[in-house]
Amino acid sequence: MHLSLLLSLFFVPLSLESPSDDLYIKKLTADEAQTLDAQNFPKLADFFIKNATYNAGIGPTVYGIDSIKAVLATHLPPEVITQNNISTESITLLPPFDEQGAASTAIGVVYTTAAYIGQGNLTGQALIFFAKYEDKYVKTGDFAHHGGWKISERFFVPFGNPVGNPEVLPPQLRAMLS
Repeated sequence: MHLSLLLSLFFVPLSLESPSDDLYIKKLTADEAQTLDAQNFPKLADFFIKNATYNAGIGPTVYGIDSIKAVLATHLPPEVITQNNISTESITLLPPFDEQGAASTAIGVVYTTAAYIGQGNLTGQALIFFAKYEDKYVKTGDFAHHGGWKISERFFVPFGNPVGNPEVLPPQLRAMLS
């Protein structure tokens, strides 16, 4: 069991006492999905701390923003079109809280449907991953983005095998699925 799931059993989900942190984190996850679809890998530094941990569900866990950018660039080469949909998001702020009741860490479970969309002779075909992200978030001093919140750990947890035609994947990613 991942730590985020274990912790969620012991901490009460966020209430309306601090809705801005909840909304900032939800916007963080939505903006990160759009950034992936746009293949704007340099912008990932706006979403992850420098020493973040990332596991894409296939391949090894990587550490550090530069490694995360490299893995995602490999998974999403320019000839690939994706659509990452974010849905159910459960965010839990974790203690300790400061004197104003603000948290500096949180965990989240974010459901996603990630589609690779076929091009050329594969137009009209797709491969769809049904999954969730198990995230940890930290509040940084970088308040220019998302109220200072960034992802410190992300684990992509697939719900079974993807559905559709694996031929739409880039060859290096297709080989990892085998």
